[in-house]
Amino acid sequence: MSGALGAARFIEQHSPSTPPFLGVQDAHVWRIDLTATHLARTLRPVLSAAECARADRFHRAEHADRFVVAHGVLRCILAGYLHESPAELQFQNGEHGKPSLANAVASVEFNLSHSGDIALLAVARGRAVGVDVEQWDDTVEHLAIAERFFSPIERTVLRSLALERGAHVAGGFFAAWSRKEAYLKATGVGIARGLHHFDVSLHPDAPAELLADRLDVDAVTHWSMHALDVGARYSGALVVRAPVGSLQLLDASRWQRTSTRPP
Repeated sequence: MSGALGAARFIEQHSPSTPPFLGVQDAHVWRIDLTATHLARTLRPVLSAAECARADRFHRAEHADRFVVAHGVLRCILAGYLHESPAELQFQNGEHGKPSLANAVASVEFNLSHSGDIALLAVARGRAVGVDVEQWDDTVEHLAIAERFFSPIERTVLRSLALERGAHVAGGFFAAWSRKEAYLKATGVGIARGLHHFDVSLHPDAPAELLADRLDVDAVTHWSMHALDVGARYSGALVVRAPVGSLQLLDASRWQRTSTRPP
């Protein structure tokens, strides 16, 4: 199922201080500014001991602070949906490492991705969700990596972009990569089954779409894929269990300026 809502743009003015209502057919994606490292000291107390230990393993203080901001804001936003304290949220990892809330009664599913100066947090209620963001890197050998990891159909389209559009090769590559990662994260199987068995759209004139999954022939009817416009030289994608009634793209900057206590 293609992303019927099309590529959606983050509206910076849409920066609520509390999470909006999340219906059972809704999906929310929050854009988190990782350059706001001055918030790390405020957010660190809401992290668990394990999360603090992970932050402390970074060799550079800036990277540690970005981790604290991403995971601290994640806790605050999820706590807002659940009307709980951010520090009291408990998480668990699935078979392939995908994190989830330990309290199944909450029925709130989430997924976090970060690249460059941006983190994306996707939230849904009672339905699996995956999100990915990729900052474009011109030093990457796009065609060579695609030959290793992309499906034959995807490689063909990317090669055609290299011949016809030149500068769009990076955009096509990172669009495909973000969509493939988001799909694997949504399904929860991770990269263990590889990236070759399913096809996603990557042409700049085509909507985000899961074209086929040769290990799950019904997947195209079960999953909704959406491109996310998160800024210049970034590619973002959301995959959520279909159907999706509405998709809201939310800026977390106001949230990052507020108290870490639940609303």
